[in-house]
Amino acid sequence: MKKEQPQIMVSVIVRAYMREKFIRQALDSVLAQQTSCPYEIIIGENHSSDKTLQICQEYADKYDNIILLAHKENIGAQRNLDACIKAGTGKYIMACDGDDWWHNMNKIQLQVDFMEAHPECMMCHTDSDIYYEGTGKTVHNINTSKGIVVPEGKVQKEVFSGKVPISWPTSCFRRDAFEKYMPMEDFIKLGMVGEDYPTWVILAAYGELRYLPVSTATYRIGRQSVTQDVDYNRILRRREGDKNVVRKLYEMFPYFGTYHEDTYFDKYYSHQLVIAAYRANDYVSARKFAKEDRMPDWKTRMACTWITFQIARLIKR
Repeated sequence: MKKEQPQIMVSVIVRAYMREKFIRQALDSVLAQQTSCPYEIIIGENHSSDKTLQICQEYADKYDNIILLAHKENIGAQRNLDACIKAGTGKYIMACDGDDWWHNMNKIQLQVDFMEAHPECMMCHTDSDIYYEGTGKTVHNINTSKGIVVPEGKVQKEVFSGKVPISWPTSCFRRDAFEKYMPMEDFIKLGMVGEDYPTWVILAAYGELRYLPVSTATYRIGRQSVTQDVDYNRILRRREGDKNVVRKLYEMFPYFGTYHEDTYFDKYYSHQLVIAAYRANDYVSARKFAKEDRMPDWKTRMACTWITFQIARLIKR
Protein backbone atom coordinates (compact mmCIF):
# COMPACT_ATOMS: atom_id res chain seq x y z
CA MET A 1 0.00 0.00 0.00
CA LYS A 2 1.40 3.37 -1.03
CA LYS A 3 2.22 5.61 1.89
CA GLU A 4 0.17 8.79 1.93
CA GLN A 5 2.29 11.89 1.52
CA PRO A 6 2.01 14.61 4.20
CA GLN A 7 0.28 17.85 3.28
CA ILE A 8 2.64 20.54 2.06
CA MET A 9 2.26 23.36 4.54
CA VAL A 10 4.24 26.06 2.75
CA SER A 11 5.00 26.94 -0.86
CA VAL A 12 8.08 29.18 -0.91
CA ILE A 13 8.15 31.26 -4.09
CA VAL A 14 11.62 32.16 -5.39
CA ARG A 15 11.60 34.33 -8.49
CA ALA A 16 14.94 34.51 -10.25
CA TYR A 17 16.11 36.66 -13.13
CA MET A 18 19.79 37.50 -13.72
CA ARG A 19 20.67 36.52 -10.15
CA GLU A 20 23.68 34.25 -10.57
CA LYS A 21 25.55 36.21 -7.85
CA PHE A 22 22.78 35.88 -5.28
CA ILE A 23 20.52 32.90 -6.01
CA ARG A 24 22.59 30.37 -4.05
CA GLN A 25 22.33 32.48 -0.90
CA ALA A 26 18.56 32.81 -1.35
CA LEU A 27 18.01 29.08 -1.90
CA ASP A 28 20.43 28.00 0.83
CA SER A 29 18.62 30.24 3.32
CA VAL A 30 15.29 28.57 2.56
CA LEU A 31 16.76 25.07 2.61
CA ALA A 32 18.35 25.81 6.00
CA GLN A 33 14.97 26.26 7.69
CA GLN A 34 14.61 24.37 10.97
CA THR A 35 11.02 23.18 10.78
CA SER A 36 8.80 20.15 11.11
CA CYS A 37 6.48 21.55 8.42
CA PRO A 38 6.70 19.91 4.99
CA TYR A 39 7.47 22.68 2.53
CA GLU A 40 8.25 23.07 -1.16
CA ILE A 41 10.30 25.60 -3.05
CA ILE A 42 8.92 26.84 -6.36
CA ILE A 43 11.62 28.53 -8.44
CA GLY A 44 10.43 30.70 -11.30
CA GLU A 45 13.49 31.20 -13.53
CA ASN A 46 12.57 33.97 -15.94
CA HIS A 47 14.83 33.22 -18.94
CA SER A 48 18.07 34.76 -17.68
CA SER A 49 21.05 35.13 -19.99
CA ASP A 50 23.58 34.55 -17.19
CA LYS A 51 24.08 31.32 -15.19
CA THR A 52 20.96 31.69 -13.03
CA LEU A 53 19.10 28.84 -14.75
CA GLN A 54 22.12 26.54 -14.54
CA ILE A 55 22.39 27.12 -10.79
CA CYS A 56 18.64 26.67 -10.25
CA GLN A 57 18.72 23.40 -12.21
CA GLU A 58 21.59 22.20 -10.03
CA TYR A 59 19.46 22.75 -6.91
CA ALA A 60 16.35 21.21 -8.47
CA ASP A 61 18.32 18.06 -9.36
CA LYS A 62 19.67 17.80 -5.82
CA TYR A 63 16.58 18.51 -3.68
CA ASP A 64 13.27 16.66 -3.97
CA ASN A 65 11.24 19.53 -2.55
CA ILE A 66 12.28 21.97 -5.29
CA ILE A 67 10.09 22.52 -8.34
CA LEU A 68 11.79 24.48 -11.13
CA LEU A 69 9.77 26.46 -13.65
CA ALA A 70 12.24 27.35 -16.40
CA HIS A 71 10.39 29.81 -18.62
CA LYS A 72 11.28 29.74 -22.32
CA GLU A 73 10.93 33.51 -22.49
CA ASN A 74 10.80 36.36 -20.00
CA ILE A 75 7.15 36.48 -18.96
CA GLY A 76 7.49 39.37 -16.53
CA ALA A 77 7.77 39.34 -12.76
CA GLN A 78 4.03 39.22 -12.08
CA ARG A 79 3.20 36.39 -14.50
CA ASN A 80 6.20 34.57 -13.07
CA LEU A 81 4.74 34.95 -9.58
CA ASP A 82 1.32 33.80 -10.78
CA ALA A 83 2.82 30.71 -12.43
CA CYS A 84 4.80 29.84 -9.29
CA ILE A 85 1.79 30.14 -7.01
CA LYS A 86 -0.31 27.97 -9.33
CA ALA A 87 2.44 25.35 -9.46
CA GLY A 88 2.47 24.94 -5.68
CA THR A 89 0.10 23.22 -3.27
CA GLY A 90 1.13 24.61 0.12
CA LYS A 91 -1.51 25.79 2.56
CA TYR A 92 0.53 28.95 3.07
CA ILE A 93 2.57 31.03 0.66
CA MET A 94 5.87 32.69 1.48
CA ALA A 95 8.39 34.38 -0.79
CA CYS A 96 12.14 34.88 -1.04
CA ASP A 97 13.07 36.56 -4.31
CA GLY A 98 16.40 35.59 -5.82
CA ASP A 99 18.44 38.48 -4.43
CA ASP A 100 17.05 38.46 -0.88
CA TRP A 101 17.53 35.84 1.83
CA TRP A 102 16.04 34.55 5.08
CA HIS A 103 18.50 35.00 7.94
CA ASN A 104 16.14 33.49 10.54
CA MET A 105 16.20 29.69 10.31
CA ASN A 106 12.92 29.47 12.25
CA LYS A 107 10.91 31.68 9.90
CA ILE A 108 8.69 28.94 8.48
CA GLN A 109 7.92 27.30 11.82
CA LEU A 110 7.34 30.64 13.55
CA GLN A 111 4.85 31.91 11.02
CA VAL A 112 3.05 28.63 10.37
CA ASP A 113 2.55 28.12 14.11
CA PHE A 114 1.12 31.62 14.37
CA MET A 115 -1.21 31.25 11.40
CA GLU A 116 -2.45 27.85 12.60
CA ALA A 117 -3.29 29.37 15.98
CA HIS A 118 -5.02 32.41 14.46
CA PRO A 119 -7.56 31.36 11.79
CA GLU A 120 -8.89 34.91 11.69
CA CYS A 121 -5.52 36.05 10.32
CA MET A 122 -5.13 36.26 6.54
CA MET A 123 -1.46 37.18 6.61
CA CYS A 124 1.34 37.71 9.10
CA HIS A 125 4.64 39.47 8.53
CA THR A 126 7.72 40.34 10.55
CA ASP A 127 10.46 42.88 10.99
CA SER A 128 13.34 42.71 8.51
CA ASP A 129 16.95 43.73 7.87
CA ILE A 130 18.27 45.79 4.95
CA TYR A 131 21.62 45.02 3.37
CA TYR A 132 23.33 47.78 1.37
CA GLU A 133 25.38 46.01 -1.25
CA GLY A 134 27.49 49.04 -2.09
CA THR A 135 28.83 49.46 1.45
CA GLY A 136 28.31 45.98 2.89
CA LYS A 137 26.36 47.55 5.74
CA THR A 138 23.34 45.81 7.27
CA VAL A 139 20.66 47.71 9.18
CA HIS A 140 18.99 45.25 11.54
CA ASN A 141 15.38 45.23 12.67
CA ILE A 142 14.26 48.15 10.51
CA ASN A 143 10.95 48.81 12.20
CA THR A 144 12.27 48.37 15.73
CA SER A 145 15.37 50.48 15.11
CA LYS A 146 13.23 53.33 13.77
CA GLY A 147 10.70 53.07 16.57
CA ILE A 148 7.91 52.24 14.12
CA VAL A 149 4.72 50.93 15.69
CA VAL A 150 3.21 48.65 13.03
CA PRO A 151 -0.62 48.73 12.88
CA GLU A 152 -2.17 45.26 12.96
CA GLY A 153 -5.55 43.60 13.16
CA LYS A 154 -8.34 44.89 10.93
CA VAL A 155 -6.18 47.43 9.14
CA GLN A 156 -7.38 47.52 5.53
CA LYS A 157 -7.79 51.29 5.51
CA GLU A 158 -4.30 51.74 6.96
CA VAL A 159 -2.80 49.33 4.40
CA PHE A 160 -4.59 51.14 1.57
CA SER A 161 -3.21 54.49 2.71
CA GLY A 162 0.35 53.13 2.98
CA LYS A 163 0.60 53.27 6.77
CA VAL A 164 1.51 49.60 7.33
CA PRO A 165 5.15 48.76 6.46
CA ILE A 166 5.17 45.22 5.09
CA SER A 167 8.28 43.61 3.62
CA TRP A 168 7.43 41.04 0.94
CA PRO A 169 10.06 38.41 1.93
CA THR A 170 8.76 38.40 5.52
CA SER A 171 5.14 37.66 4.60
CA CYS A 172 3.12 34.48 5.06
CA PHE A 173 -0.43 34.35 3.70
CA ARG A 174 -3.16 31.82 3.13
CA ARG A 175 -3.32 30.22 -0.31
CA ASP A 176 -7.08 29.70 -0.24
CA ALA A 177 -7.72 33.38 0.54
CA PHE A 178 -5.30 34.54 -2.16
CA GLU A 179 -6.83 32.26 -4.79
CA LYS A 180 -10.37 33.24 -3.83
CA TYR A 181 -10.01 37.01 -3.54
CA MET A 182 -6.94 38.17 -5.50
CA PRO A 183 -7.74 38.69 -9.24
CA MET A 184 -4.14 38.35 -10.45
CA GLU A 185 -4.96 38.31 -14.15
CA ASP A 186 -6.91 41.56 -13.89
CA PHE A 187 -4.07 43.29 -12.10
CA ILE A 188 -1.43 41.94 -14.49
CA LYS A 189 -3.38 43.34 -17.44
CA LEU A 190 -3.53 46.70 -15.67
CA GLY A 191 0.28 46.81 -15.55
CA MET A 192 0.73 45.92 -11.88
CA VAL A 193 4.34 46.42 -10.80
CA GLY A 194 4.30 45.45 -7.13
CA GLU A 195 2.14 42.49 -6.19
CA ASP A 196 2.49 43.12 -2.48
CA TYR A 197 0.38 46.28 -2.13
CA PRO A 198 -2.86 45.06 -3.78
CA THR A 199 -2.46 41.63 -2.16
CA TRP A 200 -2.32 43.12 1.33
CA VAL A 201 -5.20 45.53 0.67
CA ILE A 202 -7.41 42.71 -0.60
CA LEU A 203 -6.53 40.16 2.08
CA ALA A 204 -7.09 42.78 4.77
CA ALA A 205 -10.71 43.06 3.63
CA TYR A 206 -11.42 39.49 4.74
CA GLY A 207 -9.49 39.12 7.97
CA GLU A 208 -6.67 40.40 10.10
CA LEU A 209 -3.07 41.19 9.21
CA ARG A 210 -0.71 40.54 12.12
CA TYR A 211 2.86 41.60 12.82
CA LEU A 212 5.56 39.63 14.63
CA PRO A 213 8.35 41.89 15.98
CA VAL A 214 11.23 39.59 15.08
CA SER A 215 13.42 40.01 12.01
CA THR A 216 13.34 37.05 9.63
CA ALA A 217 14.48 38.24 6.18
CA THR A 218 17.09 40.49 4.61
CA TYR A 219 16.19 42.75 1.71
CA ARG A 220 19.11 43.66 -0.55
CA ILE A 221 19.52 47.23 -1.80
CA GLY A 222 22.07 48.42 -4.30
CA ARG A 223 21.36 46.47 -7.50
CA GLN A 224 19.27 47.29 -10.56
CA SER A 225 15.68 46.49 -9.70
CA VAL A 226 12.19 47.93 -9.63
CA THR A 227 13.11 50.08 -6.63
CA GLN A 228 16.62 50.93 -7.86
CA ASP A 229 15.89 51.97 -11.46
CA VAL A 230 17.57 54.68 -13.53
CA ASP A 231 15.29 54.49 -16.59
CA TYR A 232 12.93 57.48 -16.46
CA ASN A 233 10.46 56.13 -19.00
CA ARG A 234 10.25 52.80 -17.16
CA ILE A 235 9.55 54.64 -13.90
CA LEU A 236 6.76 56.61 -15.59
CA ARG A 237 5.24 53.40 -17.00
CA ARG A 238 5.29 51.86 -13.55
CA ARG A 239 3.56 54.93 -12.18
CA GLU A 240 0.72 54.47 -14.65
CA GLY A 241 0.50 50.77 -13.80
CA ASP A 242 0.29 51.50 -10.08
CA LYS A 243 -2.35 54.17 -10.66
CA ASN A 244 -4.40 51.63 -12.61
CA VAL A 245 -4.10 49.24 -9.67
CA VAL A 246 -5.34 51.93 -7.27
CA ARG A 247 -8.31 52.63 -9.54
CA LYS A 248 -9.14 48.92 -9.50
CA LEU A 249 -8.99 48.84 -5.70
CA TYR A 250 -11.38 51.79 -5.51
CA GLU A 251 -13.76 49.82 -7.73
CA MET A 252 -13.45 46.69 -5.58
CA PHE A 253 -13.95 48.58 -2.31
CA PRO A 254 -16.31 51.53 -2.88
CA TYR A 255 -16.16 52.49 0.78
CA PHE A 256 -12.67 53.90 0.12
CA GLY A 257 -14.44 56.74 -1.66
CA THR A 258 -13.86 58.11 -5.14
CA TYR A 259 -10.57 57.80 -6.97
CA HIS A 260 -8.69 61.05 -7.51
CA GLU A 261 -5.40 61.78 -9.21
CA ASP A 262 -3.67 63.10 -6.09
CA THR A 263 -2.55 59.64 -5.03
CA TYR A 264 0.38 58.33 -3.03
CA PHE A 265 1.86 56.85 -6.21
CA ASP A 266 1.91 60.22 -7.98
CA LYS A 267 3.90 61.63 -5.08
CA TYR A 268 6.11 58.56 -4.71
CA TYR A 269 7.12 58.37 -8.38
CA SER A 270 7.72 62.11 -8.69
CA HIS A 271 10.34 61.63 -5.98
CA GLN A 272 11.70 58.42 -7.55
CA LEU A 273 12.49 60.36 -10.73
CA VAL A 274 14.72 62.68 -8.70
CA ILE A 275 16.46 59.70 -7.07
CA ALA A 276 16.93 58.04 -10.47
CA ALA A 277 18.60 61.19 -11.80
CA TYR A 278 21.01 61.10 -8.86
CA ARG A 279 21.88 57.48 -9.63
CA ALA A 280 22.46 58.38 -13.27
CA ASN A 281 24.56 61.46 -12.31
CA ASP A 282 22.18 63.47 -14.46
CA TYR A 283 22.05 66.98 -12.97
CA VAL A 284 19.87 68.49 -15.72
CA SER A 285 17.12 65.91 -15.21
CA ALA A 286 17.49 66.02 -11.42
CA ARG A 287 16.87 69.77 -11.41
CA LYS A 288 13.86 69.36 -13.71
CA PHE A 289 12.32 66.55 -11.67
CA ALA A 290 13.01 68.38 -8.40
CA LYS A 291 10.68 71.18 -9.47
CA GLU A 292 7.89 68.59 -9.88
CA ASP A 293 8.72 66.53 -6.78
CA ARG A 294 5.69 66.17 -4.50
CA MET A 295 7.62 64.35 -1.74
CA PRO A 296 10.59 66.74 -1.45
CA ASP A 297 13.45 66.08 0.95
CA TRP A 298 17.01 67.31 1.30
CA LYS A 299 18.10 65.54 -1.90
CA THR A 300 15.40 67.39 -3.83
CA ARG A 301 16.48 70.74 -2.42
CA MET A 302 20.13 70.03 -3.20
CA ALA A 303 19.33 69.36 -6.86
CA CYS A 304 18.90 73.09 -7.46
CA THR A 305 22.59 73.70 -8.30
CA TRP A 306 25.30 71.53 -9.80
CA ILE A 307 27.58 71.92 -6.76
CA THR A 308 24.94 70.93 -4.19
CA PHE A 309 23.84 68.11 -6.49
CA GLN A 310 27.36 66.65 -6.44
CA ILE A 311 27.61 67.10 -2.66
CA ALA A 312 24.34 65.20 -2.23
CA ARG A 313 25.66 62.35 -4.38
CA LEU A 314 28.77 62.10 -2.19
CA ILE A 315 26.63 62.10 0.97
CA LYS A 316 24.43 59.32 -0.38
CA ARG A 317 27.50 57.19 -1.13
